Amino acid sequence: MKKQLTIREQLGLKQEELAQLLQVTRSQLSLYEIGKRKLPTHATEKLANLLSLAQNETTDFELEAKNEQINQSFLQRLLVKNQHQQLLVEKKLVAMQKKEYATKASNKIVNHLKEQAKTKKEIKLIESLTLKKQDEKNAEGLVQLQIKIEVLAFEEKLLKKRLEIAVKT
Repeated sequence: MKKQLTIREQLGLKQEELAQLLQVTRSQLSLYEIGKRKLPTHATEKLANLLSLAQNETTDFELEAKNEQINQSFLQRLLVKNQHQQLLVEKKLVAMQKKEYATKASNKIVNHLKEQAKTKKEIKLIESLTLKKQDEKNAEGLVQLQIKIEVLAFEEKLLKKRLEIAVKT
């Protein structure tokens, strides 16, 4: 069976210290603790206030611990979301790089066909096949995705640091 803590132990005080706070003698407090005597009214009121304060501090501590758990959970969810976003952006980047490679290859073929074209009509037809605008958009998109990857990687580092700090406290 667990031994129940006395009021004094709950408050973390020595018998002499609690007696001084309640403005009673140590022997009066000792008799009260063993149940042979009641405390004076003013001492009982002070004791009730002390217990109320101690309980509020315990509740505050419990709330703080719960908030830390919530923060850790939130940071872990953010980290998972960040890693997922990184994977998606990397997939887009790979797809866009393949498109760029295909566009360059296509433009090389078009340039080669232009050199071999014999009439102006053939040249115009071949020029209509070039993908210059798409090439420019693709290059801009590549830069944007590369920047996004760097930002997500930096965000991941920050989240890991915050999570590490949250776990330590």
